[in-house]
Amino acid sequence: MTKTVSKLTWLPKKTFELEFSLPWEQVKKTYDQVLNSVVKSAKIEGFRPGKAPQNLVEKNIDQGKLYGEVINQLLPVSYATSVTEHRLRPAVAPKITIIKAEPNAPWQFKALSCELPEVKLENYEGAVRSSLVKSKLENKELTETQKLNLIAKSLLDSVKIELSDLLIESERDRLLAKLLDQVQKLGLTIDQYAASNQKTVDQLKTEYGLTASNSLKLEIILQAIADAKKITADDKEIDKLIAASGDDKLKKQLDTPAERAYLGSVLRKRQVIDFLLKI
Repeated sequence: MTKTVSKLTWLPKKTFELEFSLPWEQVKKTYDQVLNSVVKSAKIEGFRPGKAPQNLVEKNIDQGKLYGEVINQLLPVSYATSVTEHRLRPAVAPKITIIKAEPNAPWQFKALSCELPEVKLENYEGAVRSSLVKSKLENKELTETQKLNLIAKSLLDSVKIELSDLLIESERDRLLAKLLDQVQKLGLTIDQYAASNQKTVDQLKTEYGLTASNSLKLEIILQAIADAKKITADDKEIDKLIAASGDDKLKKQLDTPAERAYLGSVLRKRQVIDFLLKI
C-alpha cells in the first residue's frame, strides 16, 4: 500500500494545491518491480532476450524512462490517497509538478486541481420570468430555441458563479481539440483556419475560453436547479430511452452503469429545461 504524506492549501475559486511526498522505501520497491519487469524482456548483446543480468540491464537502460514509469505507477495512487484523506472532489485531472525525485530521499510532488463552485441560485425564476414576459410585451413570437437562448442568458446574468481557471482551461482545450480535429480533416492548419476567419489563434483561444466558461456555468446552474427542485430520472425512464434506440447492439452498449448515469443526467436536464420553459 502506498504511504503518502500530504498538505492541502486552498486557493481562490475552489482551486486547491496538494503537496505530497513518498518515502524512498516505497519508491525503491516500485523501482525494483519496474526494473524486474524490464529485465524479463530486455535485449542485451551477448544474451538471449530476458536472460541478461539485472545490473547489466540497469546500466544499459534509459534511467529517465525507468524513473518515468515508476512515477506513472506511483502518482495516480498517491494522488488518489491524498484526495481521499482530505475529502476532496476534484472536477478536473490534476496538473502535477515534480518538486524532488532523487535516490535515497523522499520524492515530493505538487498537484493543482479544483472542485466545482458553490451555486447560489437567488431569484433565478424571477429573472427567467421577466425575460419571457418582456418578449411577450414586445409582441415577439419566439421559437423554442429563441426562448432557450433567452433563458440561458437570464440564468447566466442572474446566477453568479466563480469558476476555477483550471476548469475553464480544461473545457476550452477540449473544445479546441475537437476543432483542431475537424480542421485537420479539411487539410488545414489551425493558423490557416484562424486566418480564413480573419482571426489570430490567440483570438480563437479567447473566444473558446468564453464559450467554455458560459457552457460550464450553464451546466452547473441547471444541475443546481435540478437539485433544488428534487428533479430525478428513474430507472423506468432510462429503460424507456434505451429501448427507443432500436438497435440491439446499441441497447447493450447503453445498458451499462456509466451509460445509464449519463442518460439519467440527460433526462434530468431535459426536465429542468421543460420546467424553465413553463415559468
